[in-house]
Amino acid sequence: MKRNQYLVLLMAACLGCGKGSESEQSKFHQTAPIEETVEIKDSKTVNLDQLRSKYGPKVVDYASKVVENGQKIRESPKKQHFLYDDLEAKLKQRFPGIQPPRLFGFIDEPREIENIAMLYRAQNDVLKRASKDEINLPMSFIIASLCNEGFSLDVDGYVNGTDGFMDYGLDTFGSEFRHIVSKGYLPKSFKSKFEICERTNEVGRKVKSASFDSKQDAFEAFVATLAHRQFLFYNDLKTNGIKRVAIPEEEKLFFTYKYYNGGPNSIESLLRKRSAKALATFFDRTITYGSTGNAYVVLSGHLWLQGSGAVDPNSKGKYWWSK
Repeated sequence: MKRNQYLVLLMAACLGCGKGSESEQSKFHQTAPIEETVEIKDSKTVNLDQLRSKYGPKVVDYASKVVENGQKIRESPKKQHFLYDDLEAKLKQRFPGIQPPRLFGFIDEPREIENIAMLYRAQNDVLKRASKDEINLPMSFIIASLCNEGFSLDVDGYVNGTDGFMDYGLDTFGSEFRHIVSKGYLPKSFKSKFEICERTNEVGRKVKSASFDSKQDAFEAFVATLAHRQFLFYNDLKTNGIKRVAIPEEEKLFFTYKYYNGGPNSIESLLRKRSAKALATFFDRTITYGSTGNAYVVLSGHLWLQGSGAVDPNSKGKYWWSK
């Protein structure tokens, strides 16, 4: 997988004739309902009612709340102290050589509501299907993973968001799709929402990626693939006699992304040690390169978003910017 160049962008992004009947005339003279809109910088508006009709009220209300949180964080006079001097500094100390990606610039403007709504709906749909396997993919982790793979959340540049290879790191989705369906994380009908595209990866190997009909479809495929890689990690733990409950949540997310970015076989020799302690020792080393380094970048981005409260829909009174 790829996209280290995206971190450069992340670092800079701190934080729509005749006379009628009596009923028709009455309808004509009624006051039209006021649609809820949000102003954005270029004088256009985001129509929240239209988005609610398209994605669902709960989804859009959550996305709106995330953007509201992001705005409050961006505008808080205490941001430097709490966000950078404290939270970021602690993550840098914990993971030496790793720069947490500054993801707040992708979730703090009204024009970003639709992206967040699509991603949140994809998360909800996939996790409902994957609940039987106890798959856990927090929104902050999904955002951090997505931003490490491509430019799909960048509203400042033109991003079609349908290229699975370039925008999402879905290098082998065309091959993996049937396995994802067999787990129930995507329906069989999803096959009509993408076309298989043969691409060449970083090591010169031909792979079967995918081109999607829409960004919503691509988001759902991305989350479903993350879920499948987490399942493969859990299954490998079981095969090697390692109890899942012995692995802390942060390590589970770390290895989930390593399985995504480096492939499901990237820790075979480590698993053969058949020890949760061996996994913990590996995690504590903080390797800064390859899929392992990328996994720390994603984990630190997740922890930064989570620790700031940016994606918490019930943030009131819980964080320095919400009191």
